[in-house]
Amino acid sequence: MSDEDVSARDALAIAQRALAKANRVDDLEDEINELQEEVAVLELRLSEFDDDRDYQQLSRAERVGLVREHAFQKATAGSGVAALDYDDIKWEVFEGEPSADYCYTLMQLAADVRGFEVRTPANGNRSLTVDAQEAKRGAVFSSANKTASEEVR
Repeated sequence: MSDEDVSARDALAIAQRALAKANRVDDLEDEINELQEEVAVLELRLSEFDDDRDYQQLSRAERVGLVREHAFQKATAGSGVAALDYDDIKWEVFEGEPSADYCYTLMQLAADVRGFEVRTPANGNRSLTVDAQEAKRGAVFSSANKTASEEVR
């Protein structure tokens, strides 16, 4: 046997190390995804610390966060489910600032988390719907990210 020959035991050890590295990569990818969700949540919560800012001063993530928060509050104040159409987003959330087209964009972005979705009913406008119970199970409203106002609900 030459020095270049690999025994079955050596090959198994190499394969096990490679598998362990691959598993660590998968774990790291999962951890990165979780951290990205947490960063998004933190960005969405910035608006709560400075509510006096003008619409133009809000980042896109903060605008999406305000839409989600308004929909969630509306749902929890009512039957647990709520829908916002572009008109609600434009006037109730932003006091007339964004265009209807941008309201639809915010709607789509807001629907990217658990408990929120965009629907187009047969007899109405496209709307962002929220199921408060389902949303509470998602990352945006996890207990680690609750504000004092959400904890009392």
